[in-house]
Amino acid sequence: MLKTVDVGLMANHLSSHQGVIRRLELYTKLTKNQQLNQIFNQQIGAMKNHVQVMNMLLNPHQTNQQITVPPIPQNGMQMQQPQPTPADIDITDRDMALDAHFTATAMANDNFVSASSMKNIQVKHLHIEMAMQQFQLAEQHERLAEQMGWMTHPVATTTEQQQAISQMPPQGFQPYRQMANNGQMNGQNQQHRYN
Repeated sequence: MLKTVDVGLMANHLSSHQGVIRRLELYTKLTKNQQLNQIFNQQIGAMKNHVQVMNMLLNPHQTNQQITVPPIPQNGMQMQQPQPTPADIDITDRDMALDAHFTATAMANDNFVSASSMKNIQVKHLHIEMAMQQFQLAEQHERLAEQMGWMTHPVATTTEQQQAISQMPPQGFQPYRQMANNGQMNGQNQQHRYN
């Protein structure tokens, strides 16, 4: 039987997955970008797999069964023709990509944090696998967003990096010097004992 903490965390995950899957399905109808649509479909497929895995883990009649997280689906559904959008939905491919990137990153983090609290080893390891898949999906969104110019990551200059280092106190932790000094002190203490 699972501990209550494991059941509670998975129950929360299941309810959030349903909403995210619906939002991503809406995005597949609105996007005009083939690559973005493929990533959305992979994300939907992965999340549906995650729901199945959690439902199997929660099923008390499947306690002895070995459960695995299926790989991220690689062949997404064919791109549908973008549906006419209601006047009140004003969303661009950029907006959808950045939202899906943020969602995958947040879900990866949530799975990692949840796994650290989970008690059942199998449940813990499966959530780490799910987190890694969400992280991979976030990376795909990030690569596409960078290619399209929707996202940038400024590169720090050498001076900025050096300034960050110089903010540290001048006498940092120096374990080798401390160990050497301790060794000399111990040697001196032992010498005084024998004199």
